[in-house]
Amino acid sequence: SSLFCTKRAVASSRPPPPSPSAERAARRCQSMARSSLFPAVLLAAAAALAVHGLAQAFVPAPQPAPALRGGVSSVAAAVAAAGVPLAASAADELLAYNMAGEWTSTFIAGYFILTLGYTAVAFVSYLVLTKLKII
Repeated sequence: SSLFCTKRAVASSRPPPPSPSAERAARRCQSMARSSLFPAVLLAAAAALAVHGLAQAFVPAPQPAPALRGGVSSVAAAVAAAGVPLAASAADELLAYNMAGEWTSTFIAGYFILTLGYTAVAFVSYLVLTKLKII
């Protein structure tokens, strides 16, 4: 139907003679143009909202800090450099990592609890399904 509208518009450069069927065809072409306009506007609005939302996800690059006047910047740099060795000598604590390969009581208890629990769930499921004659 839209192909009919474009062929009719291209076929002749002069306006068609006024007839009821020509007026209906013109109205149909206009309504088809209008019906395709709404989805296009809706798609453009959705794209604009998506671009606006994505633009907020990105932040501008950090601006360089303004240079301090006089000797203040050299004093700040000296204090920062003096604090580096203190930060490097922070306490390194050993954390008890349970999954390093050793057998612990928690590992053994968890093994039996989970194994027996999953076996019980499977057995009860089997009983229910056979009682309901599903399997």
